[in-house]
Amino acid sequence: MDVQEQKFALIAESKDYDKPLYLFNLPFPRLMDDVVVPYQSEKNFFIDGVSVSAKNLKRIKILCQNNQFEGYFRCLHENVQLPKSSGLHVPAEDYETRLQALFRNAGDDVTSQIISAYQEKIRDKIKEYIPNRKELIDAAFQFFVHSIKTLGQAGS
Repeated sequence: MDVQEQKFALIAESKDYDKPLYLFNLPFPRLMDDVVVPYQSEKNFFIDGVSVSAKNLKRIKILCQNNQFEGYFRCLHENVQLPKSSGLHVPAEDYETRLQALFRNAGDDVTSQIISAYQEKIRDKIKEYIPNRKELIDAAFQFFVHSIKTLGQAGS
């Protein structure tokens, strides 16, 4: 697993917005920069174009995208655009349900492991985050990979 190659997605619900919020295809460094660091620092950040903070999120779920995620996502978007007569058309009113199903089924929930990686490798060094960003993110990613491997072995 490579820090740039592995992609992550997330689904969140905000107290101030009535629909689920999505992000996907985030490499680990961007997940940390755009979501985890501001979330853990109680600063505002954006999910799906909506400004959120830890205080106004009802929930957040971070997924490690599996190999099928992008193909399923592309297929969903292609099927929305197909004519109704094709037999494969996804009506606009079904899009949200199908998107939620995709996010729930095409990745593993790694929220706890991501937050643990932040807490173990970045939180106490947050003042050094910008000048030492690469080293801290690499350390957090290695912690994350180790925790996933440990969980995998425990489940065997």
